[in-house]
Amino acid sequence: MNNVMGLITTNYSSEQFSKLADIRPIATLPIGGRYRLVDFPLSNLVHSGIRTVGVTSAYRYRSLIDHLGAGKEWSLSRKDDGLYILPGSAYGMKRFQGKFLLRDLINNRPFLDRANEDYVIVSASNKIYNIDFHQAVEQHIESGSEITMLYKEIANANLKQGHFLDLDRDGALLGISDTATSGIAAWFMDCYIINRETLLNLMEWYSNIDYIDMMEIIADNIGRLKINSYNFNGYVGAVDSTYDYMQCSMDMLDPAIRNELFNSKKMIFTKVQDAPPAKYLEGAQVTNSIVASGAIVEGNVENSILSRNVKIGKDAVVKNCVILQRCVIEPGAVLENVICDKFAYVSEGVRLSGTKYSPLVIEKNQKL
Repeated sequence: MNNVMGLITTNYSSEQFSKLADIRPIATLPIGGRYRLVDFPLSNLVHSGIRTVGVTSAYRYRSLIDHLGAGKEWSLSRKDDGLYILPGSAYGMKRFQGKFLLRDLINNRPFLDRANEDYVIVSASNKIYNIDFHQAVEQHIESGSEITMLYKEIANANLKQGHFLDLDRDGALLGISDTATSGIAAWFMDCYIINRETLLNLMEWYSNIDYIDMMEIIADNIGRLKINSYNFNGYVGAVDSTYDYMQCSMDMLDPAIRNELFNSKKMIFTKVQDAPPAKYLEGAQVTNSIVASGAIVEGNVENSILSRNVKIGKDAVVKNCVILQRCVIEPGAVLENVICDKFAYVSEGVRLSGTKYSPLVIEKNQKL
């Protein structure tokens, strides 16, 4: 898709994360043992043949720059086009729903002005799914739409956070709300396709109120612009809170979801970190878990995700947990419904427990 460019937004935060998002943007939260959330939209764009991708950096941008580098792992380290790290505005969005801050677009207008592509896929980085955008873009062009909103139709929508789309029978956008009006609803995937000219015009029209979010602008122009929708039928996971993060991590233990997300034909690329295979010592018992390379397991692990270079000591019990990179769980420790951030250290015999709906978060570098 030589006529399409990508734009990934990362300059937003959420008060619904415990300490996980205090030191990093949501986009670089580790997920699935070896990935970061931003890997999903970035890989989706690359697999769709898009070779020009801009990423608006967050206020705390260090981990984002460290992870993306020059884009080599995504084949975006190129002489022409490739990956562009774009400066975000000073403080980003503090509101939960704001993921497409107009100020970030205006600050990076030259990136859009100088582009040759006619269409832009704009995506946040908090949703997890594996998609080829070809069909959505073809529908957008054939329908003559100026904006196409991607959504998934879900049941129990009252239990979900985010935006919900009110659509007519033909999929045209009638309204946007923050709550679902029924149990089944069109759940916005925090991704839309927009004509580049339309985007530039909207930036010009609303430049005097640049603190506004693009979702508010789109809602304000229903009826003026031709706004359509595209229904995606695959798995979509949302990471908007600590609870969401835990649930999406546990979803990956489901073989069907895991196989869909990490399809061999549409791999999710990430930064390469060479490490030896996981090592299971005598006495180790591991069931229904994901264990990344470099991990050393001597205890009991159940329904959990262990990231790279994690150490689980003898007779330690780790159940329904997410243990991030280089954490050490000493012998005899017991953890259930716990998220351990990177480099956390749990001493011998310590017992830690959260709940399914309120997992206990151990901060990065914390020693217990």
